[in-house]
Amino acid sequence: MPSHSRLGLRPLFTPTRRLVLANFLLVLGFTATYFVGLIGCATYQLGAGAIEVSALVILLNVALVVGGALAGVVTDRVGPRLTLATSLVGFALIGIFALFMPLSYPMLAVVSTLEGLADGFCGTTVSAYPRFLTSSPRELKRMNSLCGTAVSVAVIVGPLVGGFVTTLSTNQACFVAIPVASLLAAALVWATSEAPGTVASRRAGHASDEKPAANEGFWHQLVEGFRVTFSHRTLRTLFLLYFLGFFAYGAFDSLESLFYRDVLQVSGDWMGWLSACAGVGATVGSLLVLRVSTKRLTLGTLSALLLVTGVGSMIYVGTANVTIAVVGQLVTGLGFGAMRPVKDTILQRSCDVSYVGRVTAVMNAGTNSAGTLPLLVAPLVANVLGVQGTLFAASAVVAVLAVAFLLLTRHDGEKDTRGAAASQAPGENR
Repeated sequence: MPSHSRLGLRPLFTPTRRLVLANFLLVLGFTATYFVGLIGCATYQLGAGAIEVSALVILLNVALVVGGALAGVVTDRVGPRLTLATSLVGFALIGIFALFMPLSYPMLAVVSTLEGLADGFCGTTVSAYPRFLTSSPRELKRMNSLCGTAVSVAVIVGPLVGGFVTTLSTNQACFVAIPVASLLAAALVWATSEAPGTVASRRAGHASDEKPAANEGFWHQLVEGFRVTFSHRTLRTLFLLYFLGFFAYGAFDSLESLFYRDVLQVSGDWMGWLSACAGVGATVGSLLVLRVSTKRLTLGTLSALLLVTGVGSMIYVGTANVTIAVVGQLVTGLGFGAMRPVKDTILQRSCDVSYVGRVTAVMNAGTNSAGTLPLLVAPLVANVLGVQGTLFAASAVVAVLAVAFLLLTRHDGEKDTRGAAASQAPGENR
């Protein structure tokens, strides 16, 4: 029977399909509630300004870093299955709390913190999961691309769900998406065990390399993630590329909802519609990675994709025209959608399985913490340049940084490939 027929009849038959669907549900719950729900409640229902919105996003970003760092160690200790399933159940409880508690700014602050912790745990663990299912570079590329596609589709569906619920009720009602999506995802994850070979490799890594860590405990193992990341040239460059790129994007979290309200002058449901446009672009971008040779998944390619996001963002915020903003979101989404599977594949093929959870946590911590300082500065810059001027300047900085990394990494394709092969554990080379 053709493979597409099997896919139609038995969509949950393989671990890959279960993980892809779990990815979709996780991101759907978050995207339906973060921008449209959390930020939307603050901006439209409570009339919050840039400082109040920035404070909420800072809480979420700090919690994301903490949750992701903790998840990296826990994932390497007990495996991604138990870590992710438990985190998803906790995420569901947070959604129920956000849905039924009376709306107020303190309530949103609590939800922002808890949602950040839960998403940090889930995001880190689900990003590391493919490496616990296979060690083949080709399969890693395929799995990461399909997972990235699921995320991109969720970026379309999630905001649409949020926008649709908002038109029927209020922004707060969006939080119903979290418990429904998270519990379904938890069931899928629980049915997806790690591959026996990767479990044995992880245990062997703990028995040999990490025996001292057992004596020094949790924090020693957390520091080991940073040591591995910054002692490996490819991983170190990968960290810096994401950290600096997302540092510039930090301004968007505090000012983007104000751009919708004050510059584009659209209603709150447009926060969902335009975000969904970015998801359309991201879906195309993640699917395109399937057509790219594994050898082409390099730091240079990643730098070029970061440039696409910067240019797309300049188009997105460059005018007060909603149609042009749609085009900008499509281009930006294309870049971001392709970046995720390329980044994950580079990381996973450059890192031994016994460290992949912690290295993933370090990468996510860098990305999430990068946006914190701009959140503090962006409202002050907006007082001088305006909301639109600040967002355009931030987008231009992303583009300039991307060009710099593109020049630095343009000859690294062969080095990346050789380094990936050399860094694999014995028996993992393909």
